[in-house]
Amino acid sequence: MNSTDLDIVAGQTKFGFQHHDQGKTIISEGDVCDHLCFLMKGTLEVTSSAYDHGYSISEFIQAPDILQPEHIFGLNQRYTRTFKTVTPCNMMTLDKSEVMRLTDEFLVFRLNLLNIISTQSQRQQRRLWHTPPQNLKQRIARFFESHCLKPTGPKTVRIKMTRLAEELNDSRLDISNALHEMMEQGLLVLKRGCIEIPDLRLLLP
Repeated sequence: MNSTDLDIVAGQTKFGFQHHDQGKTIISEGDVCDHLCFLMKGTLEVTSSAYDHGYSISEFIQAPDILQPEHIFGLNQRYTRTFKTVTPCNMMTLDKSEVMRLTDEFLVFRLNLLNIISTQSQRQQRRLWHTPPQNLKQRIARFFESHCLKPTGPKTVRIKMTRLAEELNDSRLDISNALHEMMEQGLLVLKRGCIEIPDLRLLLP
């Protein structure tokens, strides 16, 4: 945007600004997504859960970022993840009515929003064409990766081995053996009902 456009946006647009202390849940799974929410400063823990809440995966995002912009439109206009502050965070929000006005008045805003949503869609499509896993450890890693926002960084998977075995259509014993081999290689840490992954990128083939 040029300086004139920015002056118009700043003078006519109702932005919301909030500061959240550490350890606060700012968005819960199922909340209505009726605004764009921008992370301007800080780190958030993002938790995604299965439909029956039988397992979940937590990861982190850092500023600058935007929280699930694809859900402000479409069939499901609710957040599908829970966002909790890891550090003190500054947020900026933009109401849906303001989003509609800005996309109507400013081509660059419309293109940026379309680019964000299109990029996410293309990433999901590319996942279907990844090389199939060649062994059980790769299948486990691919299961983790397919449920995460990003294929890098630390992840915390809260799941029982019996449930992981069901998801991967394998035996609990084979799953346990594969996970223990991965732990011996320093790729993850096993705890009761929990798997901690220092860096998911190291698990992927």
